[in-house]
Amino acid sequence: MKKESPSWRQFEQLVARIERDSRPFGWEVRSPDRIRSKITGRLREVDASIRIQSESGEKLVLVECRERSSKQDVTWIEQLATKKESLGAEELIAVSSRGFTNDARATAKYFGIELKKLEELSVTDINPVLKLDFVLYPHARFELLNVACRRFRSLEWKLPNNDFDFDLPSGISTTDNIFENAETGFSWSLNHMWHDLQEAVNPFAYVPRSGRSIVRSAGFPYPGNVRLRLKDRSEVLGDVLMTIRLWFDIERVTLEAATRRTYISNNGSALQRIEFASEMRGYEDWRVSLQAPHDASDTSSIRGGFEKPEATEQEDKRYRWIRLA
Repeated sequence: MKKESPSWRQFEQLVARIERDSRPFGWEVRSPDRIRSKITGRLREVDASIRIQSESGEKLVLVECRERSSKQDVTWIEQLATKKESLGAEELIAVSSRGFTNDARATAKYFGIELKKLEELSVTDINPVLKLDFVLYPHARFELLNVACRRFRSLEWKLPNNDFDFDLPSGISTTDNIFENAETGFSWSLNHMWHDLQEAVNPFAYVPRSGRSIVRSAGFPYPGNVRLRLKDRSEVLGDVLMTIRLWFDIERVTLEAATRRTYISNNGSALQRIEFASEMRGYEDWRVSLQAPHDASDTSSIRGGFEKPEATEQEDKRYRWIRLA
């Protein structure tokens, strides 16, 4: 299970997403980022960066965030002014969850630092163009009901007519390498077969999103070179038939449960953002987001969409592990 990020990091990531969706397409937002100091030559971390490519070169904007219980004072702004200069940034945006003191505002104006505040947004204050009552996430679920085996008979393969010789025991581990290629010595498990099936077809195609399950079977024919190795028997196989129950659990994320924020600039302009994030384990980074100016009058100004992180090699199959019922 993925470890949840601390709240301050979630705050930074949310700010980065807001900045990304408020900028023209093609501007690159990184969070976090590491930038080399013009003074020491060492890499320094920033909460987020915005990079704008132009004919004259790259423009760098830094974004620094603080989620604290009180207003940020002049000390932090002075530190940021030094950081802005040492990293060669043209602009710097300071974001606070509680705002800034008057001295901090005056100092930020002197050093050319833009101040922004990220605060909670009530349901009643949401711009009507952003009001979406709920989002439904369909989460794929599956259960291996049975594995039937047919001994090898002939190289003249024919579709088995339910004449299977035996079923694998219900308590067998789906991760044990019980199948072996007699020619190469390569071995694999039922779980590998489940993965191979997903590579070949989408087993969830046409499965209803209503929560109702369906049962499907998948056959694996072998030309007499595959052996099943169990503790009490060894068989040369001709066919393996997996019977699987498939369904979708439907997760409903309401507007009341969604993340709702206002992103206020020091010039008085503000953005509203709503994120409907899944709370299902393993899907925490799935979200539908909507963002628009607080005074938007139509949907043409909305930015957002569905976000899903790129899977690692270990996570590249949504329906990764199967077990025998």
